[in-house]
Amino acid sequence: MQDSKPIAETPTATRANPLSLVTHPLAFILTGIVWTLLVLFSLWTQREQLNHTAQELARIDAIANLKKDMAIRKWASEVGGVFIRENRAPSVDRLSEQERLLALHSTGEMDKLISLTPIHILMGIQEVSNKLYGSKERLTSLQLANRDNAPDEWEAEALRTLQSGTQIVAEAMPKKKGHGLMRVMIPMRMDEECLECHRDTLVPVGGLRGGAVVSIDLNAYWNAQEPTWRTIQYWHIGIWLAGITTLFAYWIFLRRRAAEHVALEMERRANEDILKKHKERLEASEARLRELAAFLQTVREEERTRIARELHDELGQALTALRFDLGWLRNKCSASNLGSPAAERVGKALSVVEQSIVSLRRISEDLRPAMLDSLGLAAAIEHHVAQFTERTGIPCRLRMNREEFDLPGEIATAVFRIVQEALTNVARHAQAHTVTVVIEQNDRGIRLTVEDDGRGCENLQGGDGKKHFGVIGMRERAAILGGHLDIESQPGKGTRIDGWLPIPEESLS
Repeated sequence: MQDSKPIAETPTATRANPLSLVTHPLAFILTGIVWTLLVLFSLWTQREQLNHTAQELARIDAIANLKKDMAIRKWASEVGGVFIRENRAPSVDRLSEQERLLALHSTGEMDKLISLTPIHILMGIQEVSNKLYGSKERLTSLQLANRDNAPDEWEAEALRTLQSGTQIVAEAMPKKKGHGLMRVMIPMRMDEECLECHRDTLVPVGGLRGGAVVSIDLNAYWNAQEPTWRTIQYWHIGIWLAGITTLFAYWIFLRRRAAEHVALEMERRANEDILKKHKERLEASEARLRELAAFLQTVREEERTRIARELHDELGQALTALRFDLGWLRNKCSASNLGSPAAERVGKALSVVEQSIVSLRRISEDLRPAMLDSLGLAAAIEHHVAQFTERTGIPCRLRMNREEFDLPGEIATAVFRIVQEALTNVARHAQAHTVTVVIEQNDRGIRLTVEDDGRGCENLQGGDGKKHFGVIGMRERAAILGGHLDIESQPGKGTRIDGWLPIPEESLS
């Protein structure tokens, strides 16, 4: 059995363990007590059943004996009595008043006979039963013609019960020792032949004259069931031992499972702690990467602005001055030698310089639109959309809910760059017929939507293994500022980009 110490040493794990309550030693003790009580209750019910059976058998025997004796009495009553030898007659006082006869045998011997009435026969049978079989039979009555027949307390109550019409009264009477007595009483009704001797009782014919009582010791019946009782005891002891053994084995099994559960719970918590630390490190790393990305974005925008400014200020001025000088030189050459080769070469050089100036302006605008810093986001977006339509020939509808947006510089730059990258992707890949750009600002932030009706694309989220750096860049710009970017695209159904950029509270105030 595994040591249960971890259960006591880790209260948190114990609370989380559903087996912690049933694996406690007190739980096993309580279960054993309940099982013992159930077995004892079953044993008690079996004992009560055996007692009931013994009492029922004694009752049946008592009733059978009384009915047999009453049947003999009834027969004697029908034949008018019986003569027996006087020396064999039962010792009853009333026999002194009975009729006596002398009987002559064929051998010449004389016998003294005495007549026995039905009641004398019944009393004789009861006397023999009391001596030989241990049962106590007697007659009793509420009309005391004979004080020896005076009823005791139970017999008096039984006689009153018989007077109410009951045919048999039977009850098991407890004793201080042994299993008690079974007492049974059946009624003795007044017959016509009984009136001659019992007329003074004033009991009418058919009325209750008394009762025949028998008391049987239940020990004999219980002793007959002792083997059955011992077998039942042995069976219950075996069942109790089997139950205790099963409960103990199951309890041991549950304790092992509880210990395993605690070990797994501790391992899980340790893994959770490790995972939490790794997650915290990952989040910190992501935060640092986002800070680095934001820093790089800022540096890149600043570098773009610096390069665009230098191109515009220095290289632009140099090209402009060169264009003026070439123009002056061309005019001089044209005035002195019309159509000379030198004039043609100067003209071509002037054309190259003018094209360089146009390219320089385009590159400068791509690096950092001057209108974004001078005229604001709305003007820069309108200018860029117009250039997109002019350059690609794709109609682009622009809808903005404000003439000018009051945004921090980094948010305005992010919105412009997202729209710029989205339109660049449309021009390169979408093969669209129309494009719609929507920019709306509210009190909490700015929402932008770029939607086209082009060919669309599967796995634009990056699940096809291709590096969609433009999409990644747009997402990162939104994430750095605390916003998000959602892209929906299906083949043949175009692409829709929805972005949300919150405005910092310090900017709102």
